[in-house]
Amino acid sequence: MKLSNIHIVPFVLAVLVSSQLHAGNDIVATQGNVSVSAADLQADMVGRSPDLLKRMREPGSSSGERMAADIMLRRLVANKAREEGLLARKDILDRLKLAEERALYEIYMEQAESKAVSESQVEAIARDEYKAFPEKFTKPEEVRVRHILFRACGSDRTASRALAESVLEKLRNGESFEDLAQKYSDDPGSGKRGGDLGLKPKGTMVPEFEAVAFAMKKPGELSGIVETNFGLHIIRFEERQAPVLRPFDEVKDALMESVRNRMRGEVRKKIADPLRDPATIKIDADAVRRAVSK
Repeated sequence: MKLSNIHIVPFVLAVLVSSQLHAGNDIVATQGNVSVSAADLQADMVGRSPDLLKRMREPGSSSGERMAADIMLRRLVANKAREEGLLARKDILDRLKLAEERALYEIYMEQAESKAVSESQVEAIARDEYKAFPEKFTKPEEVRVRHILFRACGSDRTASRALAESVLEKLRNGESFEDLAQKYSDDPGSGKRGGDLGLKPKGTMVPEFEAVAFAMKKPGELSGIVETNFGLHIIRFEERQAPVLRPFDEVKDALMESVRNRMRGEVRKKIADPLRDPATIKIDADAVRRAVSK
């Protein structure tokens, strides 16, 4: 028998709904007669950070299993609480009431956010901000230098300066900076790399060193002896990289998350502000003090 389109559509919808319900009823963890369902896991995922959800969905990730185990632990302990009669205590019921209200508060706010904040809106605003404030997304000017450090302290200060001056003379006579850095530098990290400090923006080096490094112009240019609180330095200029605007795709995720959070905050504020208007809420300060002092 051939089904018409009018019969096929309800049939397909019924299959899809059935499969979704079945997926929600799948048991993902058990201990004795206690179980955790797929629906439990999905409910616990709501409101989690996008990064966590992304990790959970990656092949080989065990984040989902850990979450299921956490739900199981909470459920087992909750069962113990019921068995021991905690639900009969007024103080426990008061706490449960507040917990329910906190959960309903978050659910209501999440629903409002989902209605008011769309990903297309978020991306459009992110793109507008990217264009309007390029300085926020510009990688600053950087310089790359090498240095040889001579630690100078106490009675060794004169000897350290004499050694620095002799090494500087060797450099001016054409000896290898890299070799001399490996031999003489008291900076073990960069010394192994021939004194290379890599690319550095302003604000990441001590001021006396940075002033000289950024003032140098030509690759291979040598400084004199530069003194900082670390000791004495000889600096060789390697390269300069001009400021560059990072591509939108490079900053997109972080920028969209910032916009998304701001939009969500605005939605919550719009709902909350009229409800917590000090003019309409009367708080008995004396009663509050009595309550918190118990």
